[in-house]
Amino acid sequence: MRNLLFFYVALISPLFLFSQILTVNSGSSVSIASGSSIALDGLDIAPSDSYNIIGIQEVSRSNIAVTAGDRSSVLPVYNCSTLLSGFIGTVRFDYTEGELNNITESDLVLYLQGDDDRWTSFIGTVDESANTISYTFNDAVSFKAVTASFGDANLTVEDVSPIESNIIVYPNPTADFIFIRTDAIFQAELFDLMGRKVKVTKQKKIDLNGMGSQTFILKVTTKPNNIITSFKIIKQ
Repeated sequence: MRNLLFFYVALISPLFLFSQILTVNSGSSVSIASGSSIALDGLDIAPSDSYNIIGIQEVSRSNIAVTAGDRSSVLPVYNCSTLLSGFIGTVRFDYTEGELNNITESDLVLYLQGDDDRWTSFIGTVDESANTISYTFNDAVSFKAVTASFGDANLTVEDVSPIESNIIVYPNPTADFIFIRTDAIFQAELFDLMGRKVKVTKQKKIDLNGMGSQTFILKVTTKPNNIITSFKIIKQ
């Protein structure tokens, strides 16, 4: 049986929990105790250790599906006004038969949106009798939205740019370093597909050693017009 929600308000500041929204005001916080969960109108968040939501935060539930081209999510989509960072534990997503949006229930996977707006899928446990899908994160994850769809939906609208004429990033794929060739003044930011920023630099040589085989998004901002060019980087 699930434990009841436990929370406190720091500094005795106002906090309101409704069926479709959680609002945390400036100077307030919510603490979810280990072994407990917070229920947000169909989205349950159960941390494996005590988890704090601090500062201004608003969680809302939308019945408008996420779409990208001909791809679509189920109808419930949960959005956070600010990123929920460093969460370890279980996320359970509830839905009704009428909210499946023509997606086969057994094909559902959980989708989380990172800070760079990219959606990442997680193959969770679908309980068709209870109409839920859940996933337990053993490594810290950060997200600002949650929904579900079929496994190869790829809800992210690809905004990754090809190599521009004035910016060259090479080699790609790479086993160790990437180099940026440009005459412009720039800043480079490297994100993993969870939306976590892992490097910020103004150097033209970026060391990827020790970061494991994975895909990154490199965003290069050039001056004076702050033009952002994005590259998908494959680390072998």
